[in-house]
Amino acid sequence: MPIDGTSLKSQLNQVQFLIETHKQDLQLPGVVDIQPGYKLANNWPTKEPAIVVTKSKEAGTLTLPAEIQGVPVDIRDATDVEELRHSDPALYAKLAAQHAELETGAFAAPAAEAAVAPEVLAKPHVAYTPPPGESLEPVSGNLTFTCHASPDAGWPTLKAFLAATKSRLIVGLYDFTSEHILKGVESSLASGQSLEITLDNPARNPTADQTDPETLTALKGELGDDLTAAWAPVRSNKALTQWVFPTAYHIKVAVRDGKSVWLSSGNWNNSNQPDMDPINNPQPTDQQLAKKSDRDWHVVIDNEDLAAQYEKYLKHDNQVAQSLAPGGPGTFALEVPETMPPFELEAKPIVFQFHPPLPLTDEPATITPLLTPDDGVYQPAMLELINSAEKKLYIQLQYIHPSDKEEDANFTKLVDAVAQKIQDGVDVRIICSQFQASKTWLDRLQSAGIDLDHVKIQNGVHNKGFVVDSKRVALGSQNWSGDGVLRNRDASVIIANAKAASYFEEIFLHDWDNVARQSVK
Repeated sequence: MPIDGTSLKSQLNQVQFLIETHKQDLQLPGVVDIQPGYKLANNWPTKEPAIVVTKSKEAGTLTLPAEIQGVPVDIRDATDVEELRHSDPALYAKLAAQHAELETGAFAAPAAEAAVAPEVLAKPHVAYTPPPGESLEPVSGNLTFTCHASPDAGWPTLKAFLAATKSRLIVGLYDFTSEHILKGVESSLASGQSLEITLDNPARNPTADQTDPETLTALKGELGDDLTAAWAPVRSNKALTQWVFPTAYHIKVAVRDGKSVWLSSGNWNNSNQPDMDPINNPQPTDQQLAKKSDRDWHVVIDNEDLAAQYEKYLKHDNQVAQSLAPGGPGTFALEVPETMPPFELEAKPIVFQFHPPLPLTDEPATITPLLTPDDGVYQPAMLELINSAEKKLYIQLQYIHPSDKEEDANFTKLVDAVAQKIQDGVDVRIICSQFQASKTWLDRLQSAGIDLDHVKIQNGVHNKGFVVDSKRVALGSQNWSGDGVLRNRDASVIIANAKAASYFEEIFLHDWDNVARQSVK
């Protein structure tokens, strides 16, 4: 059965048919999974369709045919994620229900929800609503904002932002498990300032100092009645009887005193905000800590109009969350989440170049706030941004999970737009995390039309950033999946300013040239 020259998706569908008809010949002891994909050369997918057989790391040499009906059989070692899915499918499913980066990208894999408790699947869905009468509007003029990145300057800038709180801090977060950030919040609010926070409770980050419930318990002990807290209504949270967001309350936004906004791709945990300041207080441990930390982009914006918009949305989120939470807002005792498995690919031996923050004062700019799952906000704006690229389109994302689902059609339009820019000859470069190399996500990306010659892999990419023609930059928390782009709670901004765009472009190119690589091992 020779594979014909039809579309890449069609080619993989033909390979899947071969797998189904020859599965008994392929499913040997030690085989973790079998999927359609592309033959590897120098540890990177080529454009030659192949049957991808993933074997356990503990399995010996497998005696498999070199090809089946002219289609090569490509044998790969399982990653840590794939080993977990094979050895403990129930735990894997529980983790993948909260962390989309763990999804396999498989053509015929059982759904992650298959091992999720029936009561979680049966709970009713409450439709998302924005604050009544509110909408998001760009702000333009001579604006003041600070661009920065982690691990370079994330925590020092966030620490200063928190310390300047005069009256109130309104926060929406996915994960808050760092002791040094907890202490920073407590000391910043020690003079009677109030904190209102809506928080997810995801699988525990391997670097966590405490769980999210322990964070809220500690804050309650320090702040008392000055704390208003609620668990975000996410489907996987067993303690909640109704849900609004399918996978995650994935936002990372804080509004200070109704005047300033901190917005980021990074959570308040140790991997996203490591306790280091290599710019102002360099230490011998900085290089080693940087290699263990994530790449994230952040911005602090001092603008009352933008702050008022985000504050209204965050306060509405909190009110909805409290109305759906059993036991009221004081209920912090949730089930302790499982810990995420560590997973890294072999990294380049490098020396990080640390980039200081870029403060811009009275700088001519337009900043456009973006939220999901609000209709007509993130997806149209990002589609316009991508389509506007004339010379350069640089993208750094934790992952890109192409989807064939009808309900994800608007997300697919974004992937198609990137593929079109590659075809048009635009300088497109894409950096994804090690999770894109797990399973067959790279193969799926290529079948969606993204030429992998334009893609590299970098450990610890947690960023969700785009730089277009050195003129505009988008940063925030939307991962590229159907849920991330369309249905979860996430926040980003598009900054139309050449200085900001060039700043983040320099950091991107540092990673592209020195850190990222084309390898699945």
